[in-house]
Amino acid sequence: MECTPAAVPASFALRPVSRSVRPLVVALLAVVLGAVPARAQSGGGTRLGLRAAAFFPSDAEVRRAFADVIPWPGIAIVPPVRPGATGVYPSIELMGARSGSDRFLIVPLTLAIEHQWRGSGGRYVPYARGDAGVAYFDYRLRRGESVVRARRGGAAGGAELGMIFTRALRAGVRYRLFQEMDDLTFSGIEVGVVIGALRIF
Repeated sequence: MECTPAAVPASFALRPVSRSVRPLVVALLAVVLGAVPARAQSGGGTRLGLRAAAFFPSDAEVRRAFADVIPWPGIAIVPPVRPGATGVYPSIELMGARSGSDRFLIVPLTLAIEHQWRGSGGRYVPYARGDAGVAYFDYRLRRGESVVRARRGGAAGGAELGMIFTRALRAGVRYRLFQEMDDLTFSGIEVGVVIGALRIF
């Protein structure tokens, strides 16, 4: 069985997990280690970023359909760096995956609150954030002889801990919480990096 993120060619095989996740982990480490010499300068504005992550779904049915670990590329809004401050900002993201005829697409629109600590000499800025809001769900999964499919809205939220390396690079661990529907949930743990490439305001 092959499982691919929404923006990745269908030839990307997710199983066996060790082979598919290893390049992702190596890439994440390379990006993070490459940013170590830089300082997390204050300011920089709000950016539209690219997210590269590994997602560990909590639902057994989702794991059977897509695998235990799902490569999870997408987009995200990256707030400015303000050590010692707490801020509130809107967040919109895009994520999804495909495995054969099974697929899902989720577009969360949430309000996030983030606190950034002062860090160590301005080089690393730890942060914690929580968000809550709504999401658009589009999914199709086989369930025995039947098919479960829907296009609908639902609740979304999450909590994250991470580290800011530069104004445009952060890494974190997040628990994503999505509303259960059709006895199915796309909640789970995400580990990844976000690169804020385009300043929007």
